Amino acid sequence: MKWVKTFCLGLTLGLCTEVQAQWNIFAENLPPAGSWATYEIARTDIPKTDKAPEIKLSVWAAGEVNGKTYVWLNIEPVAWLGSREKAPLRFLVPKDLDREGANKLLESSAEILFSNSKTGPWHLLPEDVKFLAKTAGYSTENTLVDDKKTERLDFQNKTYECKKLHMICTTNINPPFIKNQVIKIEGTVWRVESIPFGIVKAEWVEETTKGDKVSKEAKRITLINHGMDNSFVPPLDHGERFHLLRLLFKR
Repeated sequence: MKWVKTFCLGLTLGLCTEVQAQWNIFAENLPPAGSWATYEIARTDIPKTDKAPEIKLSVWAAGEVNGKTYVWLNIEPVAWLGSREKAPLRFLVPKDLDREGANKLLESSAEILFSNSKTGPWHLLPEDVKFLAKTAGYSTENTLVDDKKTERLDFQNKTYECKKLHMICTTNINPPFIKNQVIKIEGTVWRVESIPFGIVKAEWVEETTKGDKVSKEAKRITLINHGMDNSFVPPLDHGERFHLLRLLFKR
């Protein structure tokens, strides 16, 4: 029984980490293969003590799945399902993923690959995602609604006329033996279609409720740079398929 409780705790923390990342805002109308963009992720409710971490998003061609064009959406480096190390996280998704599909990024992926160089790469298939969601009592609702407002943002001596979108994400995690958690994210996304991934900036407040305890964090993602790289993509090592023991002993 103890190992089951430990597993559920690790699974809960891992799913919370993925929820907080809000990668779904980047997955709508993906740019051409070879596109990349870098972003800074910062807490805005606490004083800065060091340089904010950066992430890189990129798109790689992946061929066809069931007659439909798919691509790899790569985000790196990030933690995934409670991993101790940060590594590239890759979602195999339809090239023409719309907002509805992007809002359900985990469910829309034909494969999710975590390329951890220390403990070895591993992947999840759709049935594994369903199993994890059922085991953790995981459900989420994401909305991204046009505010019908625009705002000019300056970046690298250019001015972008951005659409302002209102973002809300509510996630419930209710695994056995662990107190139910509700994570609500609400904020604003500044989007423009002329750059890869469309996101110039996003700001939000995360409110996590666990039992009678409530905690809040304010965060911001800001564009640093973007471009195109059509160099050869190396073959991907998919490693082993997901299993429970990996979450317990090889995170």
